[in-house]
Amino acid sequence: MTFEDHVSAKTGLPPGIPVYIGRHEPEITKISGLVYSSDDFREFTGPSGIDLINTQSEDKIRWIHISGLKDIELINSVFIQAELHPLIAEDVFNTRSRSKYEDFGDILFIILDIVPSAEKEFQTRKINIIIKGNLLISVSETENPFEHIVSRISHPNGKFRAHGIDYLMYSLIDSVVDTYFFGLEKIEDMAEVLEERVLQDPSSEIIREIQYFRHTLIKFKRQVWSLRDIVMHLSRSDSDIVTDSTRIFMRDVYDHVIKIFEDLDVHREMAEGIMEIYLSSVSNRTNEVMRVLTVIAVIFIPLTFITGVYGMNFSSLPGIDDPAGHLVIFGIMILITALMVAAFRLKTSSMV
Repeated sequence: MTFEDHVSAKTGLPPGIPVYIGRHEPEITKISGLVYSSDDFREFTGPSGIDLINTQSEDKIRWIHISGLKDIELINSVFIQAELHPLIAEDVFNTRSRSKYEDFGDILFIILDIVPSAEKEFQTRKINIIIKGNLLISVSETENPFEHIVSRISHPNGKFRAHGIDYLMYSLIDSVVDTYFFGLEKIEDMAEVLEERVLQDPSSEIIREIQYFRHTLIKFKRQVWSLRDIVMHLSRSDSDIVTDSTRIFMRDVYDHVIKIFEDLDVHREMAEGIMEIYLSSVSNRTNEVMRVLTVIAVIFIPLTFITGVYGMNFSSLPGIDDPAGHLVIFGIMILITALMVAAFRLKTSSMV
């Protein structure tokens, strides 16, 4: 299967047709699932996880997680069995789409950007969360990032199972928000390295790194802005799926997002400060070069005058007929040079 980078790959297709669009080649599709209630927990992998869609139980929560978007037919069959809106499948496979929150009445559909901690550079991947009744389907581009939540659910003495499916949704969103702190750490590391390099060696190559850092900040801030809107909508949602107790938890997540947003403003000011330091360093180096060139030019002015005068075709110039005249002229030129250098050094030391 080939993959397309641009949304134009869907040109001419009717709405609801799943076509993978992304910057990365899709990973192999894996499906896992679990069913749990306050006194029961069962975990499934492979095709048996899909069978959870047809398992009806009002007191049990079903969670199916799909990692990797390579097998479009398999994933689309899951959505068809769950009787989801075809536009959901279209948005799931379009990893270039913006983060958003959709309320279809009996279905909640959420698209989020997650920051993988394993990536060395700042990159994001898509996470999709779909809720219908007591069924939750999560879809990720990469390996399952919610293994720690599965571990919490499997704990027999934990309080997780006492909550409804909206609490599971909250836990997934809270886990995604936590990854943004990894992104902040990477941005902080980039800022520290850039600031140190600008102070030590403000070379011309570093301007590209500063621009990359600023573009990364803009991209990250745009994603945090979308995340803030989604969390705000969920904390104020009037959907029957989200209970009042979960709205309280969502408000706490909203506070975390605001904290990330404020930290990004600080880093944006740091980026501007780094650019100013670079420009100031370049200006200081230019001034230093110009100062040296000016000193050299001033020293050569009287020397050029003397050589110019004695280079004219006059027969009566002082010392022109003396065999040692050229030595006298050279001595005068050396003396003038020494006096001017001494004068410049004296002036520089007095300024310091």
